[in-house]
Amino acid sequence: MVKFLHPCITLLLLMLWQSTWHASWADTSIPPSYHWGRGISWPDADFNLGGYVNVSYQHPEKTANELKLDELSLFLTWSPHHRIRFFSEIEVDDWLSTRQSESFSHVLKAERLYVDLLASETTTVRLGKFLTPIGRWNIIHAAPLIWTTTRPLVTDETLFSPHLNGIMLTQRFQLNEHNLDVSIYSDHSARLDIFDSSTTGFGSAFGGRVNFELSETSQIGLSYIDFNTELSPNADRNDLVGVDFLWKKDGYEVSAEAIYRHAGDSQGQEQGFYLQGIAPLAGHVFAIGRYEYLNGTHHFITTDTHVGVAGLAWRPFVPLVFKAEYRFGAQNGAVAPSGFFTSISMFF
Repeated sequence: MVKFLHPCITLLLLMLWQSTWHASWADTSIPPSYHWGRGISWPDADFNLGGYVNVSYQHPEKTANELKLDELSLFLTWSPHHRIRFFSEIEVDDWLSTRQSESFSHVLKAERLYVDLLASETTTVRLGKFLTPIGRWNIIHAAPLIWTTTRPLVTDETLFSPHLNGIMLTQRFQLNEHNLDVSIYSDHSARLDIFDSSTTGFGSAFGGRVNFELSETSQIGLSYIDFNTELSPNADRNDLVGVDFLWKKDGYEVSAEAIYRHAGDSQGQEQGFYLQGIAPLAGHVFAIGRYEYLNGTHHFITTDTHVGVAGLAWRPFVPLVFKAEYRFGAQNGAVAPSGFFTSISMFF
């Protein structure tokens, strides 16, 4: 796939050069510009370059502490036509650490790399590598947009791969002036995965997601996926069902996700959920509380785990967030050890 990708990248760069060359000869009224948090924008070429960085400090109990560069991501968006939009997120993941640093070539990967074909104002076809649409946490994805350094167990990549490689069709409907988004997708990561040396991906998968806007402040989602894994392609296929909810108003937020996964062999089954609340305090500081529960066979580990997270997030500016939290629980040492976690995330 990498050999195939090189000429594709060359073709995209040539197309980008051609469109920007024509733009340079046009009577441009808006020159390229940089805005903190939004990157470099060139409106006449429909081009944007940005990204984010995330640095964390982790001090779990009974384990050595660690300071690391979690993520350094580069976003590239380009629309050569009003019905075509390219997007890529090239990421360096867990590169530098006080425990162990990896080689640059090993940690460099394509987190997302796709093209959206806008068949109409309400119909989109997506081709390439994109985030698995299960729940909300995995879709939001970027560290500056999520509230905590740690992520809930029911969104963990040992439960399902965070990425798909294939095709997705999304259709938007209007029900009583409320949006209803329906997506269906097919994945074949075993053959199509791009620039990713990890082995936590799907072998193949198919599924869908429905998201409905209940009101201006609340949404509910339903997800389903049938999959096998790259590590165990001959094992029984898994079925996973999820439901999620979001309510936001005046800086307050309540979100929840629940999942149930089942396979007929030693992969077993598991179920769990999280419930998270956000409340604004003074000076762009927010209080965060989360409860999690996980029961069953989680990556071949038997669990009956309760987890609590209490923390603060300070957003002095829109692109920048400081996070600090303490995680605790019962029977959680194997999958989510108690301890102190903090991070700094910023869009650039």
